[in-house]
Amino acid sequence: MASNMRVLIYYTEDVMFHAMTISYMIAARDTVATALTWIFYNLAQNPNIVSIMRNELSLIASHKVAAHPDAMVIFKPDETKSLVYLRAVLYETLRLYPPAPLERKMVAANDIMPSGHEVHAGDTILISLHSMGRMEGIWGKDCLNYNPDRWLSEDGNKLRYVPSHKFMAFNSGPRMCLGKDIAVMQMKTVIASMLWNFDVEVMKGQCIEPKSSCILEMKKGPTITLVME
Repeated sequence: MASNMRVLIYYTEDVMFHAMTISYMIAARDTVATALTWIFYNLAQNPNIVSIMRNELSLIASHKVAAHPDAMVIFKPDETKSLVYLRAVLYETLRLYPPAPLERKMVAANDIMPSGHEVHAGDTILISLHSMGRMEGIWGKDCLNYNPDRWLSEDGNKLRYVPSHKFMAFNSGPRMCLGKDIAVMQMKTVIASMLWNFDVEVMKGQCIEPKSSCILEMKKGPTITLVME
């Protein structure tokens, strides 16, 4: 009996590991790519924000340039880990353009929501993250403005605490995205390397709008020009 139990446990752990690995591989691909598209589009519209980000990157970049003057500057994950403003820019983009714009939840047992609404076992609840990021009651009167400063403390040296049920780009509670830290690390590294080496310009005359999909892709995709710094 004990031997059978060990086999069952090992099998269960193997299945869970397989499922988690597949989730990392599939879930991160489209969501990260979509988020980066919206990030570079928004940064192209806000050169003042780009200047602040480059100023934050300059201390790290200066050492790299001194060591390899003719090489392109590539930032490593551990180098971008402490960059507060870069993360604020990332979160501000995810607030307005969450890669997964809609969450679907199934009610496990009868309950009463904080709003006072009754829900019953088996009910389906749809949560529009795209709408939540644009609600004045949640984010204030400037909810439609692209403003990374909303994520910073008063002195600008650290991130302000925002509960996950308010900012649900990575889900919330026990369903928090397992790949959150990996995704943030990947995006920060790509953003830092691209912004330091290139100016990002969006060609004029394009109609930029989201595509109706389970992933908030940009319809038709933007035409972007990269200009070497």
